[in-house]
Amino acid sequence: MKSFRRGRRFIKECLPQVPRRFKHSIAICFGALFAHSVLAQPTADLVVKNADVYTSDPNQPRVQAFAVKAGRFLSLGTNALVESYVGENTEVIDAKGASVTAGFVDSHSHLEMGTTRVVGVDLYGVASKQEWLERVAAVAARLDDGEWVVGGGWDYTLAEGKYPSKEDLDAVVNDRVVVLQDKDLHSVWVNSYALKLAGITADTKVPQGGEIVLDDKTGEPTGILKEGASHLLTALAPHKSKAEKLADLKAVFTHANSRGITTVHNMGGPGQALDYVELAEQDELTMRVWYGQFSGSNYEVDRAAKSRQEIHRRMAATGLEFTRGPLVEMGFIKTIIDGVLSTHTAYLMEPYSDKPGWRGKPFRPQESLEKLISYSNANGFPVAVHAIGDAGVDTVVSAFENAALPITVPNRIEHLEIVKPDAILRMKQAGIVASMQPDHAAGVVGKYIRPRVGEEREKFAYAWRQFLDADVKLVFSADYPTTPLNPLMQIKDALYRESPWGLGGPWHTENAVTFGEALQAYTQSGADITRWGNQIGSITPGKWADFVIFNDAFPNPADRSIEHQKVVATYLAGKKIYPVE
Repeated sequence: MKSFRRGRRFIKECLPQVPRRFKHSIAICFGALFAHSVLAQPTADLVVKNADVYTSDPNQPRVQAFAVKAGRFLSLGTNALVESYVGENTEVIDAKGASVTAGFVDSHSHLEMGTTRVVGVDLYGVASKQEWLERVAAVAARLDDGEWVVGGGWDYTLAEGKYPSKEDLDAVVNDRVVVLQDKDLHSVWVNSYALKLAGITADTKVPQGGEIVLDDKTGEPTGILKEGASHLLTALAPHKSKAEKLADLKAVFTHANSRGITTVHNMGGPGQALDYVELAEQDELTMRVWYGQFSGSNYEVDRAAKSRQEIHRRMAATGLEFTRGPLVEMGFIKTIIDGVLSTHTAYLMEPYSDKPGWRGKPFRPQESLEKLISYSNANGFPVAVHAIGDAGVDTVVSAFENAALPITVPNRIEHLEIVKPDAILRMKQAGIVASMQPDHAAGVVGKYIRPRVGEEREKFAYAWRQFLDADVKLVFSADYPTTPLNPLMQIKDALYRESPWGLGGPWHTENAVTFGEALQAYTQSGADITRWGNQIGSITPGKWADFVIFNDAFPNPADRSIEHQKVVATYLAGKKIYPVE
């Protein structure tokens, strides 16, 4: 009707100025034009109005409302504009001033590992070892005979400041395997039953970079297995049925969707990507999965290439790309160059401040990494390399400089917890992405960061601002399950850089970012480093309608309370995926 009224007004006001012999023809033409406009106006399937919308689109960053049609954003702007798309069957959501964002893109997580936290023991943020043991005993009590107690998230720097032991676990569970990952996923804590099952002794040979921690007095294993040594046990884990594995994944999806996450860069082993395809075939996939396969050799890259072909074939057969957009792709290769600062396994240029003479060691030679990069890029895969110490980062940057081939999706470095300015500039020149986790920074404040690297090197730690100032693409994530799968908590940590346990901070705020920058790093930037950047990542007409509605308006300017905002609803391609109905 608005278009029709505008047409009538034009004819009434403008036709008197037109020569009489043309008036009839012009009136007919404009009448037809505006009638067509009315008839062509699409009717939305869904409209969200009275909202505080953060679009993550710099061309129109804040709006009041938007419309969705056939799973895609149709229009956005003021309430008045968007209401013109409301029809008889349009669902209208009145957000009542609450904030809405694009669906979050978590750029580095391990969903399969996270299933153990959802269905097993979750120790994240628990400071008491006694409570750890109580939770372990509670989970063991509800398991069937022979089932392993799994889970993790323990942080020895929060408890007694020293590693727990097998004897601690033996005191509560001695009749089955207990294997618990630490918060960084680089060590496991096991009981004596587990060591015996795996035949692990002080003399057991371990992979390069791995360690069976031994008791200083007895010379026997303590129950802590670092890095690759953990595989001696985890390789023996009971095989889960396909139905059990898929059920566990769906539980993690629900958890992620409850936090507003609609896309994840998931990093896992060969073959696991096909589980997501199977869920899509069953119409039970509520997440877009850009998959990164752990690979250390050309053979494993070849396996990834074969999986990519199968994924394309099977996903095409579902037809879902036409109704929900891209859902699963074998996107990149993941590998690792060093460990973590907490266990002194990150590779540093200068010795650890609290371990003189020790810098850590690379887990593989640079030449070997270069071969993997070249082969992966030649097969169309970008490479993501875990590098935490400054020497580790420098090694990876050099490897990319020497070996990277032209590729449409950028190579990337994960974590970069200590990095020198020169490496940042070289990353910009080489087009390398910085993939980082804000809560990793918050989690070390007041704990081990200064003892490990000293006060002078702290200014190079978690240097998000330095990456942005150098125009290096920065993406954020949780590295779940090392930290909670909670984007708003991560964004708060990026703003304030302070301990979630009150141990210190704000800390080196010169490296903090703004709310807008953090939101971009958790939405569009994460989409941009996939092949899907023009289809998802922002609330933009034509893109798939992935969005999140919160319970209230975000504080402006953003403050610490933002992490306590609750997700009311999460949508994927215009379909509500949380709450589960």
